Amino acid sequence: MVHLKITLRFTWRTAFHTTGNRWRWGADKALARRYDGTYVLPATSLKGALREQAERLLRGHVHICTAPAPAQMCQDPNHLCLVCRVFGNPKRPAPLRFTDMDLDQKPETTRIRAGVAISRRRRAAVPQRLYFVETTTPDFMEAHPTTLDGFFREREEAEEAAALVMLAVRALPALGAGRSRGLGWLTEAQAECQIDGAPLKQEVIERYWKQWLGGGQ
Repeated sequence: MVHLKITLRFTWRTAFHTTGNRWRWGADKALARRYDGTYVLPATSLKGALREQAERLLRGHVHICTAPAPAQMCQDPNHLCLVCRVFGNPKRPAPLRFTDMDLDQKPETTRIRAGVAISRRRRAAVPQRLYFVETTTPDFMEAHPTTLDGFFREREEAEEAAALVMLAVRALPALGAGRSRGLGWLTEAQAECQIDGAPLKQEVIERYWKQWLGGGQ
């Protein structure tokens, strides 16, 4: 088995929000927090954002299924599209394990931001639909590095997964909810990959990009 380890680092230039399952006085949507009170970007949110970005970049270049509707995703676990091979689907779990990303934010420094619901059909504010969202401070915020890791049968499979994650990270403009309202915009996104403890060379990653995109990124 081949072990792949990917370390991700993100820096935000605007306030950030991702909705959690807890309650906070004065906020309709509170930030996600772990059991110990640490503000986090949940692993599921990180995985979903990277998968969405990968699908957007690859669509029209290589065959990929249509997520997230299970009936429109790859049905044969032995014949999966590139995205399903890396991020998994209902028929086969992802070989990569995602973990929560800890945010460098203290409870006493978060903000409550007002918003108004917008009707997509009318493109206008919905009457009497004011809401309040808890966000991080509107300053540069660097999250603690998070690690993705997994085991693959062949080295080529690990290289493919590393290249796809790095492609998605490189093109990721924002992370979190409320991007259309100016939340979660990134100033830096980095990914470092190791296979069996050795750094993966950039030229190996770029070879996959060229194969998928016909010229690379």
